[in-house]
Amino acid sequence: MQKKKRTSEQRIYIGCLLLLPCIILLAVLYHYGYFVPTKILPPCMFHALTGFSCPGCGCTRAISALLQGDILLSLRLNPCMLYCTILYLAFLLSHTAAYFSRWIAKKLPSLCREGSPFHIISRIRGMKCTPVYLYILVYLFLGFGVLRFLFELWMRLH
Repeated sequence: MQKKKRTSEQRIYIGCLLLLPCIILLAVLYHYGYFVPTKILPPCMFHALTGFSCPGCGCTRAISALLQGDILLSLRLNPCMLYCTILYLAFLLSHTAAYFSRWIAKKLPSLCREGSPFHIISRIRGMKCTPVYLYILVYLFLGFGVLRFLFELWMRLH
């Protein structure tokens, strides 16, 4: 019997699935006060040396705000964390829906036949990992970092 080789999409999906229980566990620990990322992680070295915020400054606080359910505060602290969260959830949900649709199509082929009201189930596909998502993240990081730096510089000069 020949072993099927997994595609990179499948490996990423499995990695995302394995990461999900860890995220849930950290969120529960954070909710009950056993895990506080701002107390565990070291401070930003760029900020400590220059006094200015780096493009990644605010990520830990943004994640903390997301765990508390404060989406607007998270967006204000660092929009990249909200983007990463949305991207992660969209990828995970789309691939889970695709795997379930394939399972339904195998088990109940008559349900997914053309002309059936449920034939759309067999057409569900998972979200593709393309470099565009990474480019958007880099532009968000750099754009937000530059704007924040210019604002901090302007505030110090005035």
